[in-house]
Amino acid sequence: MNGGSDVEPMNLERRTVVKLTGLASGTGAIAGVASGTESSTAERSTSWERGRSDGISVTVLGSGASSFENGRANAGHVVHVDGEPTFLLDAGGGVGARLGEAGVDLTALDGVFLGHLHIDHTAALPAVVKAAYQRGRDRPLPVYGPTGTDDVPGTAAFLSRLFDPETGAYNYLEPFVERYTDGKLELEPTEIDATVGEDDGIACVRDEDVTVEAIPQTHGAIPALAYRFTCRGRSITFSGDTSLVTDNLRRLADGTDVLVHNRVVDAHVDPDEPKTDLHAYAAEIGATASAADVRTLVLSHLSQTDETEIEREMELIAREYDGPIVAVRDLVEVDPDGRIGAVEPIENDVLVCE
Repeated sequence: MNGGSDVEPMNLERRTVVKLTGLASGTGAIAGVASGTESSTAERSTSWERGRSDGISVTVLGSGASSFENGRANAGHVVHVDGEPTFLLDAGGGVGARLGEAGVDLTALDGVFLGHLHIDHTAALPAVVKAAYQRGRDRPLPVYGPTGTDDVPGTAAFLSRLFDPETGAYNYLEPFVERYTDGKLELEPTEIDATVGEDDGIACVRDEDVTVEAIPQTHGAIPALAYRFTCRGRSITFSGDTSLVTDNLRRLADGTDVLVHNRVVDAHVDPDEPKTDLHAYAAEIGATASAADVRTLVLSHLSQTDETEIEREMELIAREYDGPIVAVRDLVEVDPDGRIGAVEPIENDVLVCE
């Protein structure tokens, strides 16, 4: 795999939104950097020799938001290291089925990272936990997530409300695991300070073969986090849900190979509408990616139901950011060089702005 400095940008006179159709494992693209604001839509396919990449990569499990109308599961991504599923980031509705389709071995996970505790990021977590131990997981499952507030539970309290053997909503699960799997249900919560201040520090929450860093994000009144995963000098950063009120994401994502950004508020939405407290406009996302010198921008957790709406937002992002932009769908894989493919034997489509 090439290092970050080996890929030279292309100088094009216009930005083009391209639909890669029938994308499968073994097909993909490195989207070129471009300048300008004009766009057009076309269909094409490209190919590259692809097995599972060495180093770090990400599989999109859920590229949708809370709507059920666009054929996407809710938020969820798996970070792979040397082809092995290592970290699960969020577990929204539908992610359990996608884990099965992607062939993810839940016993291999070294941890679950929750950006925040909204339903569309956590609804499948109980099913994921149960499945992991049913499949023979024989070690604790670390779960990382935000601290709480007086009104909102933090990660430890959230897990307790779900799994406490006496008071939890799923209090049957601990004795179930012990009886039917001869194992022991062990969840290890780690809370990361999600308080947004004037000069928030970047917290190193894991420093082993993969370094994981986190920083608070603004998401209305809900404590939220962004995460950066770095392995052998290559990195993938996840914005989490954010309105980009602070400079925190720019600082965390500085120089990252891939920035996976959640949700794009439609340009026609009035700034006074409540959703603008939760998510960012296309221009803000583009400006942040540009300021952070992001190599590839991936758009996920999308609420739009029409591809033309997504294309329009990509064009607005491209006015601020001249790097490759990819709007993904479920079961698409991305590596640090911006190459994209699909989980075998799935075929899928993505939109690329080049």
